[in-house]
This record gives sequence, structure tokens and C-alpha cells, in this order.
Amino acid sequence: MDNLAFVSVNVTFIAISVFANIFFAFCLLCPQRGREGLKQPMKTLLESLVCCTIVFLVSVIAMKYFLFTEHLKLRLGASMLVEYTFPTSMTTSVWLNFFYYTQIVPARRALFTRVKRNIKIIIYWVLFINRVLFLFDISLHIPAIVELFNSASGNANGTYTSMNSTASASPSALFYTEMTRLVLKILYIFFGLCVVVGSSCATVRYLHRHMKSMKESGSPFSAPRLRSQMRATITGILQGILYVICFLWLIFYVFKDFFFITFDNNRNIFYTVLSLYTFGTTVNLGIGQSVFRQRAADIWLKAQKTWLKLFKIQ
Repeated sequence: MDNLAFVSVNVTFIAISVFANIFFAFCLLCPQRGREGLKQPMKTLLESLVCCTIVFLVSVIAMKYFLFTEHLKLRLGASMLVEYTFPTSMTTSVWLNFFYYTQIVPARRALFTRVKRNIKIIIYWVLFINRVLFLFDISLHIPAIVELFNSASGNANGTYTSMNSTASASPSALFYTEMTRLVLKILYIFFGLCVVVGSSCATVRYLHRHMKSMKESGSPFSAPRLRSQMRATITGILQGILYVICFLWLIFYVFKDFFFITFDNNRNIFYTVLSLYTFGTTVNLGIGQSVFRQRAADIWLKAQKTWLKLFKIQ
């Protein structure tokens, strides 16, 4: 995919995602008066996810812009932001899904009871560990970036540094550092995959049994709490599907260089998949979170009233 095709395909998805996430941030930072705000740790999870998504999308745009300029340092800086914010955003969605699971499925074992009782502090610690791990990952990647900058001949616009040039010669310390870094990152993202799949399957299983028992007892399915749980479960499943697809894509892309597969050397297809994943996550957030839906509905109603008043005046 050339740069013109990349811009034509991605500009719409990225623009919609950026404006939508800015709206989400506005809803989180400026809650409506008279309505109950989000409780912790849900608010922190959403703020983290929205913030990382905005920074990631803006960094992708900046990185591609600096590709056509001589600002190599700025391009490398944008690349580092992309490499930090995308996996952070990706794994934050995992723990949002896990939080849904803890709020929907009742505790039946002692361990799960402790998890539900301490879910707030667990989520805070997980988010903190997330950031420390990916900052450590970036620190391991700095030597490769410095070498790339000094040579000024490599490809600096990728999230994962190509190792063809390093692997073709005798393996160096830099090669082993990069390989270790990538393996550790993939293992952590795979752990997130296990969490999101496990929590989604457990939630679906519980709701299936719960609805079956309600049907047998003749209880209605229109209860607001049940509808909210079903919506959270569906959006969690969709997010899990997006996560699996993105994880498989990252696995392929990370290790393709080691098998000398020449594909997408300018990484435009790579970033297209990431932007589509982010777009899907943004749509999922807009559908799944009532705080965003209600705020959008209120703004739409106010806009309609304003237009009607203007037409009456005219």
C-alpha cells in the first residue's frame, strides 16, 4: 500500500475515531449535572483507554507527516509514542472487559469473592504495572532507535523495528535485546488475550444460565439491569474478537522479518489494521457506555430545539 492509498483509506477512520474519543473525554471530564457520574475504577479505565487512543491516533498522523519532512527526531519520537500508547490502550480494554465480568457474574468461590471485594485496588495496580512494563519495553528499544538515527538509513516509521539487517549479520547484543523485548511484549499481550477470552466466556455462560432460569420461572427479560448486562456482554465479546484479530496480526508482523517475508515494507498496511482496530474499539465504547450515549442524545435534542427556534424566528 503506497502513501496515497494509506491516507485515502485511513483519514476517515482516524478522523472519526479522534473526534469521537475527544467527545468521550469531554463526557468523562465534564459530567452532566443532575446525573450520577461514573464510579471508580470504571472512570479511570475509560479515561486511560480514551487518552491512550487519542495520543496513539495523533502520533500516527504526526509520524506519517514527518515521513515527508527532514524531522527525523520528531518522526522517531512519534514512533515511540505509537509503540507505547497502542499496547497500553489494547491491554486497558482487556481490564475493562474483566471489570465487566466481576460486576456481572456473582462470586461463588473464595478467591473470586476477594477479587470482587478488592477490584478497585486490583485495577489500579494492573494499570500501573501496564505502564511500567511498556515504559521498560520502550527503554529496551531506545538503543535500536539510537542506532537507527545514527545510521539514518533504516526504516523509522514502524512500531516494531525490522531486524533483517541485524539478523543477516552475526547476532549482536542489540539483536538479542530486541528479540527479548518483542517476546516479552507478545507474552504479556497473550496473557491479556487469555483474560479477555476467559472473562467473556464466563460472562456469557452465566447470563445463559440466568436467562434460562428466568424463562423457566416466567420472569420478564426487560429488566434494565439485565439489558445493561447483556449490552456489556455483547460489547465485551466484540472487543474480544477485535483483540484476537489484532493479536494474530501483531504476531505475524513481528516475526515475518525473521522468516524473511518481504511484505508491507513501508508499514502502511500495518498501521491500517491498527487504525481499524482503534475505530472498532471506539464504536464499541460509544455503543456500550451509557454515559456517552446519553450525552450524545442530550446534545442532539438540544441541537434540534435550537434549530426549531431559529426556523420559527425566520
